[in-house]
This record gives sequence, structure tokens and C-alpha cells, in this order.
Amino acid sequence: MPKIEYLQRGLNVAGIYWHIQSNPHLWNQYTDRTAPADSPHHGLDDIWVRFVPHEAIKDGPQDCRWYLDIPGVRQLCADIMHSVQGTELGGVLITRVPAGAEVKPHTDPGWHARRYEKYAIQLTSAPGQRFCFENDEYLETQPGDVFWFNNEFLHWVTNPTQYERVTMIVCVRREK
Repeated sequence: MPKIEYLQRGLNVAGIYWHIQSNPHLWNQYTDRTAPADSPHHGLDDIWVRFVPHEAIKDGPQDCRWYLDIPGVRQLCADIMHSVQGTELGGVLITRVPAGAEVKPHTDPGWHARRYEKYAIQLTSAPGQRFCFENDEYLETQPGDVFWFNNEFLHWVTNPTQYERVTMIVCVRREK
């Protein structure tokens, strides 16, 4: 069973990235993943673009809603949905791994992670940054790369570089 696969390369994501760079207040409005000291995402930065309303989160499937309208994001999500024959759009998260930081090894628990497949669009990166799985399986992605990953397997991100790594994660349900 594959853990990670390239889907596409060379998408123009510069507009999305520069909008985020121009609006630093978008980061960390919700810190459920990044604030707890025992979280594998502790010390990183998030922008929740679409998810279940935070005040109503419970265990079990729920409808997601758009929190933010970042130019180009909705169209990119629609394009991914179309290309993978998705039937339902779930959460959309933009995450930043600062220079020298990492996402610690983890699997993704909960109903949302079980309901949706995860697709990632690299918004910015540098050589040496890796999305990793056990057994030395990893990808070094470039801006504009789109990849699928299986979040049921232990995974992590390393960023030993001087540059931030920004990734948009789009959650899509497909009929099997």
C-alpha cells in the first residue's frame, strides 16, 4: 500500500503564497493543533481556511465551512476535487514549518482523518526539507507540487534549512 504519491508538478501557487505573506494576521487564529506542548505540531503555524466550526466540534462527521477567502484557494480545491473525483470537500489547512523546525512523528486520529484523504499542495519549500515516513520513504517537494499522503501511517516533516516550508492540505472524500 503506498504511503505518498506525486500527483502533479508545477502549479502556479505564487498568488496564494504572496497573499498569505502580505497578511500575517491570518496565522494562528486557531491554535488547537499547535499550542499543546505534547502536540506533534507544537511551535508551528496554521491557517484554518475551512473546517468544522471550532465552537461546535464533536466526535463524528460534521459539515465543514469556509473561515477565510484567500484568493485562488477555492478554485485550487475545486480543481483537486475534480482531478481525484472527490465527492465531498473537508478541511483545508495551510501549515508553516519555520526554519529549523519539524513536525514530530505522528498518525492523524479522529473522524476527520478517517473520513477524508489528504492532498498537499506545496506553497513554498527549499531543498533538504522532507515529508517523511518510516523505512526511509520521503518526498522533497517544490512549490507547485501536489501530492497525496496516507495519514494512517507514521509521518513527519523535517526542515533543517534556513527557509520556511508552507503547505496547503486539502481533505477530500472519494467513493471507494
